[in-house]
Amino acid sequence: MSALLIRRSGPRRAARLALALLALAAAAVALPSSAVALDKGLMDETLPRSDDPAQRAEFFGVARQAGVSVARTYLHWDGTTDFPFPHEIDSIRRMAQEGAAHGITTLFVGINGELGRRYADARQIDLEAYRRMVRRSVEALRGLPVRLVWSPLNEANFASQMPKRNGAETWRRMQNLAYDEVKALDPSALVVAGELAPYARNTRNSTHPGQFWRQALGLTSDWKRRAGTSDAEYAVRADAVTLHSYDYLENPSSTSRSTTRWTIRNLGTTRRLLARAAKTGRLPRVAAKRLYITEFAYLAEGKQKISEQRAATYLRRAWRIALRERVRTFIWFQVRDPPAIFPSGLRTRDGRDRPVLGVFRTLR
Repeated sequence: MSALLIRRSGPRRAARLALALLALAAAAVALPSSAVALDKGLMDETLPRSDDPAQRAEFFGVARQAGVSVARTYLHWDGTTDFPFPHEIDSIRRMAQEGAAHGITTLFVGINGELGRRYADARQIDLEAYRRMVRRSVEALRGLPVRLVWSPLNEANFASQMPKRNGAETWRRMQNLAYDEVKALDPSALVVAGELAPYARNTRNSTHPGQFWRQALGLTSDWKRRAGTSDAEYAVRADAVTLHSYDYLENPSSTSRSTTRWTIRNLGTTRRLLARAAKTGRLPRVAAKRLYITEFAYLAEGKQKISEQRAATYLRRAWRIALRERVRTFIWFQVRDPPAIFPSGLRTRDGRDRPVLGVFRTLR
């Protein structure tokens, strides 16, 4: 239509119109967009750090074909040692180097420790040993060809990972200890907070993420400062917030009204609640705005399974929701089904591609 208007105008008017159109085009490029680029990621507990080159090749082959730029892995902590296990450091360094050769630019490194199986009260955890373990891990993983993002503890609201008694308060202290250690050694590294399970199946031993965050920050049920709490003690230091947005059985397009269970179905609510937390000064505003989904998947077996075709359909819808809510990273959990638990692979145990893999490859 613009070309037709120019042809029907006089030379001067046409020139002015052409300049105006060019200015509009330039403005469209220059003006900041409300949309945020959504990076695609993968995590697999076995393949990328296996000593079997074929397994590693499978992980990185899927990553390259799907345009994946982000990967995620764990360091395991037993709750007592003050150093990372050397074989884990070696396999993570190899993963980072091979990943960089296959298009991976960012590696999330989380700390996973089944502390809830060891302790009845989170105050029993040796925080000084944890601090030294984090420091030595950061030192051991410097100089890699990918950007590292550190996650101080995985799913601390889940019973096996952290005792419920004094769990949120201890998690906050661990988060801040890790943040300080990472930044002292690598100021450019990101340190994220969260990694919480999306809901508690048993609230006697576990805690829904919304409630866990309020406990950690010393906030009331309406997300205001609780009487008797101080900002100095209850503030969390973080560069971003990470979510595990599983909602295994439900259509992601069916909105959840819950303010305590945080899944793909109420990402908007989650964002608004984090913004309210930031208004108290106990969560950095920049962290509340930077959301990363670091685990997402659907199960193909068990009580929470859905059909393979439905999983593929739901994944596409979930991705669109993440785009709409300006999430920055979306990580699928498992490339191939593991031998025992959590069959959420893009492929089955015997290597058959599931429909969800085809969808994952096309997500943009």
